[in-house]
Amino acid sequence: MYEVVVGIDFGSSGTGFAYSYFDKNKIIHGQIYGASVDYKVPTEIILDDNNYIIQFGGGCSKFLKEKGLGIGHYFKGIKMLLYENKNTIVAQNSGKELPLKLVIQKILEKIKELAIKEIAKNRPHLEKETEKIKWVVTVPAIWDEHQKGVMMESCIGAGLVNENTDKSLFFALEPEAASLYCSINKEVDQNYFKTGEYYIVCDLGGGTGDIVAHLVGSNNNLNEISPSCGGNFGSNEIDKKIYKDIISKLFGCQDFNTFYLKYKEKNGNNNDGNEDDNKGELFKDWLEIEREIKDFKEGATNDIIEKNEKYTINFSLFQDIFEDDVDISDLVKAYNDNIYDDNLLLSNKKNKKKWIVELPYKIIFNYMKEQANSICKIINEINSKEEIKTIIFVGGYCYNEILIQLIKNGLNKITTYLQPSNPSLAIMEGAVLFGIEPSTINVRKAKYTIGIKCDMEWNDEKHSEKGKKYFNEEKQKFYCEDCFFKFVEINQSLKYGEEISHISSIISRNKIYNKKSVVIMKFYKTKKSNPIFISEEGIIEIGECRLELEKIWEENDNYKERKIKIIMKFGGTYFNVTAMHLKSGKTVKITLTFD
Repeated sequence: MYEVVVGIDFGSSGTGFAYSYFDKNKIIHGQIYGASVDYKVPTEIILDDNNYIIQFGGGCSKFLKEKGLGIGHYFKGIKMLLYENKNTIVAQNSGKELPLKLVIQKILEKIKELAIKEIAKNRPHLEKETEKIKWVVTVPAIWDEHQKGVMMESCIGAGLVNENTDKSLFFALEPEAASLYCSINKEVDQNYFKTGEYYIVCDLGGGTGDIVAHLVGSNNNLNEISPSCGGNFGSNEIDKKIYKDIISKLFGCQDFNTFYLKYKEKNGNNNDGNEDDNKGELFKDWLEIEREIKDFKEGATNDIIEKNEKYTINFSLFQDIFEDDVDISDLVKAYNDNIYDDNLLLSNKKNKKKWIVELPYKIIFNYMKEQANSICKIINEINSKEEIKTIIFVGGYCYNEILIQLIKNGLNKITTYLQPSNPSLAIMEGAVLFGIEPSTINVRKAKYTIGIKCDMEWNDEKHSEKGKKYFNEEKQKFYCEDCFFKFVEINQSLKYGEEISHISSIISRNKIYNKKSVVIMKFYKTKKSNPIFISEEGIIEIGECRLELEKIWEENDNYKERKIKIIMKFGGTYFNVTAMHLKSGKTVKITLTFD
């Protein structure tokens, strides 16, 4: 059926793809112009006014510097906006706002185009017979149903799925993909991947830190022993903190569009009709500051921090949004007045023409320490229930020796630390492995209790306090409205391919017969183990099934003929839900992303 599986690592910092003709020992890295040594390009894109792609990847900044700002709309920082549950994204240079899922879709469209073009060099027929390609897209384990749902919509829009959505597209949870990669990687000691061994994977990328604990089962299957978890502990969060905690407090803005509004307020539009050119020059200077901040972050070493060294950045760009009598020394003093640690104080060089500020590297250390403390808290909590002594670090951020050492210092029971030589490839190659054999991740733990809204037979003990009671004449019994029927309980172990079913009755309160009817089944999630009502605090709707039926029942039908069978099939990173009217055989299917 499928001839090739393509794994797409859609990352916060970088994006790339790899593929295999279903041979896990022969994974090919996709070639993208301008890619780094890990075969990925920056997750950035420039679109024109009609949302066509002008530039993608590492050439975006260079393109804007050479061509000017008036040509397109530059988007980056895309994936973390989805993590923050944002629905729109604003172009860095122009201020144009677009739906976030559209920008994600455009990036996936480009990756699809590049992947098919490369694959077709060896198998030309696949350029047209794209239904023979299986796609696997990586997603953070900590994403919820909404975030995975947006990604699913973007994948559909990009054409990565055919009619059999649940078969042609898989989501690979990033730490799980990394776990698969490490389990066959000869650079990693394979003694830790024998049956009965436990280990933790800590995936540290540009945006998030994802953590999962696995038990190696029989046939080298991997069983999740606690729900995957993590947070916004990626390397890009350091940059964001610098903009939020330092740039914003010094100058009152932390992005270019806010800066430019302030610039226009002070300087008006006196640009002799060349506003775009002037804006373009300012944006070039802004990009230079972004580069300096990145160098500041990446230049931090233990030795530099111990010596209390500082990094110098030219912030003269901001002079044009302040009055002439404001000096950088005034802004630095105002900032320092709120700092209680002398190691974190900023300083400025005396230069009336330039605003030069010195930032201590200790700032980077403190940010990383905060991240390390959060990561250690999660891992130690897992280990309070389990006895796991091995951890595997993957992802581009684990190249950072400061962060890794801070994490090691904060862990209680870990004694063995493993890391492949190229940890940033683990997710991409692992996605391909997952596509070849998705059942390798054999057991996952449910992070939520999942159920449906239904009416249940009245129970005085359970329903009296908050229940809505009504009498059903056909059944001659009292029922309670808006109850929670549980399919899956939090922390429940779920095997790949496992099915959970329930038969629910269609209840007619008004005796409406021989009419078209839509039966709506709503699905909910909660951290509670045994909720009673869907109205309880902490219960969130995650989707619905709509089953449209002709002549839902006849007047002389018996009650048994009004049954709906609901089947949840665990398909890896999501549930496939089928609802079937038993009498007519009419069915409908939806996908609930598994979290």
